[in-house]
Amino acid sequence: MLRFFHGSIRKKLVILVLLATLPPFAVIAFNEMAARQHILEMAGKDTATLLRGYTEVQRRVADSTRALLTTVAVLPAMQDANPDAVHAILAALISANPIYTNAFLLDLDGRVVAGSLPGLHDFDFSDRKHVIEVKRTGAFSAGEYVVGRAIHKPIFPFAVPVFDPRGEMRGSIIIGVDLTHFGELFDQASFPPGSFVGICDHAGRRLFRHPANDATPPGTPIRDEVFLAASQGDAPGFIRAKGSDGPRRIVAFEQVRLGPDGPPYMYMFMGFQESEVLRQINDQAVLGGVTIAVSLALALLLAWYAGGRALARNLERLADAACRVGSSGTMQSSGIDYNDGEMGQLGKAFDTMGRLLEEREAERNEALARLSESEEHYRTLLENNPAGICLVDPNTMTIEFANPAFLRLLGLGPEDVGAVRIGDIHPPEDLEAISEGFRRHSTQDMIFSAAVPCLTRSGERILVDISSARVRVYGRMLLAGFFTDITERKRFEDALVVAKEAAEQANRAKDEFLANISHEVRTPLNGVMGMLQLLRATARGGEQRGYADVAIQSSRNLLRVLNDVLDFSKIEAGKLDLYEEPFDLAGLMRQCMSLFRLQADEKGLVLEHGIDDSARACYIGDEGRIRQVLFNLLGNAIKFTASGSITLEAYALPHREPGRERLFFSVADTGSGIPDAKIDYIFDAFTQVDGSLARKYQGVGLGLPIVKRLVRLMNGSMVVDSELGVGTTILFNVAVRIPERGVCARVEPEEAAAGANPLRILLVEDERVNMLMAKKLLESLGHAVTCAENGERCLEILRHDRFDVVLMDIQMPVMNGMEVTRLIRASEDFRHVADIPIVALTAHATHRDREAALEAGMNDYVSKPFEKEHLEATLQRVVAG
Repeated sequence: MLRFFHGSIRKKLVILVLLATLPPFAVIAFNEMAARQHILEMAGKDTATLLRGYTEVQRRVADSTRALLTTVAVLPAMQDANPDAVHAILAALISANPIYTNAFLLDLDGRVVAGSLPGLHDFDFSDRKHVIEVKRTGAFSAGEYVVGRAIHKPIFPFAVPVFDPRGEMRGSIIIGVDLTHFGELFDQASFPPGSFVGICDHAGRRLFRHPANDATPPGTPIRDEVFLAASQGDAPGFIRAKGSDGPRRIVAFEQVRLGPDGPPYMYMFMGFQESEVLRQINDQAVLGGVTIAVSLALALLLAWYAGGRALARNLERLADAACRVGSSGTMQSSGIDYNDGEMGQLGKAFDTMGRLLEEREAERNEALARLSESEEHYRTLLENNPAGICLVDPNTMTIEFANPAFLRLLGLGPEDVGAVRIGDIHPPEDLEAISEGFRRHSTQDMIFSAAVPCLTRSGERILVDISSARVRVYGRMLLAGFFTDITERKRFEDALVVAKEAAEQANRAKDEFLANISHEVRTPLNGVMGMLQLLRATARGGEQRGYADVAIQSSRNLLRVLNDVLDFSKIEAGKLDLYEEPFDLAGLMRQCMSLFRLQADEKGLVLEHGIDDSARACYIGDEGRIRQVLFNLLGNAIKFTASGSITLEAYALPHREPGRERLFFSVADTGSGIPDAKIDYIFDAFTQVDGSLARKYQGVGLGLPIVKRLVRLMNGSMVVDSELGVGTTILFNVAVRIPERGVCARVEPEEAAAGANPLRILLVEDERVNMLMAKKLLESLGHAVTCAENGERCLEILRHDRFDVVLMDIQMPVMNGMEVTRLIRASEDFRHVADIPIVALTAHATHRDREAALEAGMNDYVSKPFEKEHLEATLQRVVAG
């Protein structure tokens, strides 16, 4: 290509003139093509408009045919199928309408009854599309391409049904339409040569084409490209395609239907040859090309003769000046007159360029000095960097550069750079995985970072954190690796993991210990509290009943301490679960009041409660944990209040989340108060305001710490306001949900117990004291009790006897309560008692234990130690269903 520009100045000028004229020529050619496209587009739209007139003619023919045949079909002669009369009517119809070729009256089997032509009774039209359609739909129908059996030339048929006076279909009238009248309309329009009008049926078979030729006989398919364009969509349009007879045409098309919702029964086409459409613009293009060629020839002659001498002299001056600059290295003027038009501007530009070159040379020398200084900085940074840095060729995996830290890390020397490969510094067993990582990194734009083992020159195995990135150095793509020794850190991390696992194992051991302690303490405590309740019920005097009440209250305090220890342990371990369920706020407040009423009365305290109008009757939340918080706060208030009153109040405020509210509780007392310095201190575990050995109030110091943690778990907060010698107010809030519908309706245990009915109870309990206590307690309530010492004995009894309810212990030898319950609910052997109510009576007291029991098929759950009233209420509730 460059050799084409070699030669004299004149040759170059001619070439430049040619190159300068190419863009205008390209623009002209582009405009010419755009104009051709526009003309073809407009011709297509005009063709579609012209075709619309022909389609309207066909629609009027179809509408008039429908009206004519419908009128004829109701004539008595047609309904009676009188052959002579039918022949006379149809012959007159064909004679009066030259557009029709023939007409026939058919019976229901498609055979001719009579027609416009005589003597055609043997014709059978039952296989014709329009005959089949009119018989199926009972409406005016169009046919498809056929050759008339009477006239032996192509026609397009229509059909209309004939009904008798009772409305029953007797047959049909068919008529053939001669489509050649479209040719006469086409000839009258005087379209350009090569134009045509055509019609095809619904299947794409050619019905008519004018002018006709041997390449487009009727009955043959039209071109697939044209039919596909016409049959897709509902709107008319046009397409540029090659015709069946050879020339390319603009072909407009439109669908013709019998009704707006019916399918097309024919397609009409009109086409014009593109060459005829473009004839005028082609003539203009030829004229324009001749004009451009003459202009270009004149321009080339002027460039050759007029511009050669002046340009050559000035260019020689520029060449001499350039040679002087190249030989001496200093800029000298070209000597060209700056006012000499474009050549003067070229000389001025050349002189300016020379001056700029001198300035750029000075700037380049300064940049080289700065670059040398920058390289020195980077070299110092690399050589003194504590991290090992290397550059690796991704193709050979050879280390091509390494800083001193990298060499020290692996025990290598400067002579090893360029000879050591990545595979040489890794253990053989890890080499495949590491090499695969480097190969993947070399083809992907990513950072590869991993802790991998390496081998030093002495064979020592170390663990190295490698981060790498793809970098380009002098046009080559290399991998930059950054090596950090993490052997000691990894050992420390491993030690931490071991310590963490040991701590977790110790924590699990603690949880298991506390769970076992809970079960083992609750079991004898259940016996103690049960026996005390029996003792109180059978006490003969008020003094013995008082002793029993004190012992029962002490047992409850012991149970509370046990529950606090377990809850505190669960909260610390993050395993305390919250359960959201509907609860009645008023019922919750009454439970709190009734539990502490006796203690308040004994100390002469006024115990009051109230619910603000802002609070709702029912909420969704963990009622048990809210009750636990209130019990702790009320218990503390009674403990530290010698005289006066204790007030519990509740109210609600909106929450920022829809469907939720903040439920506030206030517990105020007139007790001794808390010093300001001790308010934060009281929420520490195992602490009290008075920690001396001679303190007045006893306790383990877990109540308020548990309260604070429970409130936080329920997305709430707590505030303490206290004045020494005046009293204390503790305000806390919890987030609760608003139920969508329904109310909280719960039966109080005392109410349920009031209407108790005697029951037959099967008590399944392996611990002898608890069995004796529970049996006596239930019998004192008027129930009949049968005992079983384990699950297997329970099943034996149930095989032969029936009971109202089963009290089932969970943890038992031979067969535990879960297994027994699943057998009763699912086994065929116990189908007769499969629906018997079963209540868990166990020392396992968590929500998870309760859920597991209910999932196994139990109806309810009572944890040990239990109150007699609560057990009785539960039994009556599950039996009542």
